[in-house]
Amino acid sequence: MKNIMTLFFITLAVSSAWAIPVVNENVANSGVMTIYPDHQDPHRYYVAPNVVMIATNSEGVPYFSYGEFRKNLINKIGVISMTLVPAYTREELELAKAEILKKDPKAEFSGVPFIESKLSLTGVLAELIGENECNHRGGLIGQEQSCAIVLTSKGRTFFLKSIQKRTLFTTLQFEYALQAVVRKADGSFVDQEINHGVAVRIDGDQLSKYPQLINPL
Repeated sequence: MKNIMTLFFITLAVSSAWAIPVVNENVANSGVMTIYPDHQDPHRYYVAPNVVMIATNSEGVPYFSYGEFRKNLINKIGVISMTLVPAYTREELELAKAEILKKDPKAEFSGVPFIESKLSLTGVLAELIGENECNHRGGLIGQEQSCAIVLTSKGRTFFLKSIQKRTLFTTLQFEYALQAVVRKADGSFVDQEINHGVAVRIDGDQLSKYPQLINPL
């Protein structure tokens, strides 16, 4: 069974089709955690993650691979495949949940439902990544998601150097589109679609500990 390092198990009992968070009400008494109440169920709360991490197996080995293919006799293409999962700061999460449970002993927690997620290729990322298959339709933020990336020539060079020098390769930014509501002053709701951004680090120092995952030609 995968040890996905989330420190928080996502409850999947609620269908995301009916799960609508109230995004102008963060009920977590924390500067780190974000927890939204449900628009209808007074005991349902949605936890937004702090970061995204590379999932690992029971022995702590990342679900990550790097391989290369020849584009022609001269050029090579680098491909990264990985499984990602949003994660939470355990201490902050437990404190926030405890505060809510004091007020509502019947409280239940799950991941934030999203319409779609995508990898945002802004800034230097557009120079490092040529193609990707990291976008997904619908689910709960907190579920594992696959991500495959084809590196540009520059990206391939930077990645291999990060492994060799044990440095950070890059930080990816994922954007989750949420179908939510905002509670108005009179207690009624208005539909609101928002984007929730979460970052994931691709760290050469971490990955260099598992040379079997890196397979250049």
